[in-house]
Amino acid sequence: MAKLRSTTAVVYEVGDSWGWTFNYNYEQWAASKHFQFGDVLIFNYDPKLHNVMQVNINDYNSCTASNPIATFNSGSDSISLDTPDGDYFFISGIPGDCASGLKLHIKVSQTATTTPPPPTTMNTPATPPPPPTLNDHYPYIFPASSRNHSSASNTAYSFNMLFALFLLPMV
Repeated sequence: MAKLRSTTAVVYEVGDSWGWTFNYNYEQWAASKHFQFGDVLIFNYDPKLHNVMQVNINDYNSCTASNPIATFNSGSDSISLDTPDGDYFFISGIPGDCASGLKLHIKVSQTATTTPPPPTTMNTPATPPPPPTLNDHYPYIFPASSRNHSSASNTAYSFNMLFALFLLPMV
């Protein structure tokens, strides 16, 4: 497992300068980040008003604080994301806090972010191939060398070939 740990763990202050408080969209905040195995979350808040509880998905969805995985209440809690490819669910266990939006879901990736492929450009559509010619369907009657001749010479050549193939055997 040590090999999987990122060599450059990132420390995230939850909610950035807002910290862990009301009137903040933590879902949007988390969506703008790429959390990796080994990163650290710092929850900054007033411990007289809030706390941090790590809970399971069911307790997260129902805002139930009765069976937390872990409880933090220092006001500046540092939590390491040490489960690769895992989900972390956090709520404030103070009554009413979670229902008011003090909840956070973190999805952790095991590996470092790969560089995304370059965006596709909207160039003009590729020119479609030319429609097939008789030469494409009947290469033995109209050899490729005749493709570059003028229309008149193609007609004469075609007539001569037809004469040679169909009329000569009748004579």
